[in-house]
This record gives sequence, structure tokens and C-alpha cells, in this order.
Amino acid sequence: MKTKFRLFGLLLFTLVVLNCAKEDVSALDENSSLNEQLATLILQKTNKIRTDQGLTALIQNDEMDALAKFHSDNMVKEGFFDHTDHEGNSPSDRADNAGYGWSQIAENIVYVPWFENVSGCGDTRSAEALSACMVEGWRNSPGHYANMIGDYVQLGVGVSFTQDSIAYATQVFRTP
Repeated sequence: MKTKFRLFGLLLFTLVVLNCAKEDVSALDENSSLNEQLATLILQKTNKIRTDQGLTALIQNDEMDALAKFHSDNMVKEGFFDHTDHEGNSPSDRADNAGYGWSQIAENIVYVPWFENVSGCGDTRSAEALSACMVEGWRNSPGHYANMIGDYVQLGVGVSFTQDSIAYATQVFRTP
């Protein structure tokens, strides 16, 4: 009988902790402080990879941030994960539709849960750990890595969370 009560107590405690964690992330998403922190860290980590390769750092760009945020928000809202959005628009289409000029443009996307045990990443419940997991995932993917070290000048980053604490991030690389 004691074992059943202990298990019930542990289950109840776990549910309370998980629900609090979800509420905390949702609250942070609404005021966007976590999203902004993640975007800054992703930019910094991407630039570290570039400078380690002897490349120039990418310049943060507000237009590309807006484009990246729009795509991350859209993936969460419309429930898809792809470079082509639910309306059939590619990254270059979205830039054109927003009136953002470009001579080269590319996009990286990722989603990672805000969770204690993410495969290959461990505990991602901090901005530092979550951004590191995202950037390392891109770094370990040949196509995404090619974008990260490509001949681009600017970078925009946008992050959005689902209600169940999955972070979607988009990087938009541009040469005007």
C-alpha cells in the first residue's frame, strides 16, 4: 500500500512540475524574452562557427529576423515543419512577398523540445542549452551547415514555442 501511495505521489509531483514548466515557457513566449534570448544566442553560436572557419561574422538584420519569426510562428500556428509553408511559399517567396530584396537567400529550420532529456542534447530547459542543441543540429547536417558557412552577409533568427513547449527556430541567411 505504501508503494502505491509513493507512486501516486511521485506521479502527482511529476505532473505538477511538468505543467509548471509548460506554463513558464508559455508565459516567456508571450513576452518574448526567451525567444529574443534564443535568437541572440543562435546568432552568436552561428558566428562562432563562422569565425572559427576564418569567415566574417553575419550581421543581425531586422528584416530577416521578422521573416524568420514569421516562418517559425507560422509553422507553430499551422502545424507543419518544412521550408515550404502551408500556402506553398518558399523562403525566397516569403522574402519577395514581404518586399525584402536579396541576391542570395537560404533558410535553416529546427524544432527541439524544452525538456530534461532530449536525445543528443540532454537537458534543454535553458536558453543556452536549447540554442546549443539547435545550432549543433544544424552544424551536423551538411545542407544546414553549408548555409551557416555560406557566402551570406546577414542573418535573421526567429523562435516560437508550441503550447506543449516545443521550440521552432528559423534562420534566414541573406546577401542583399
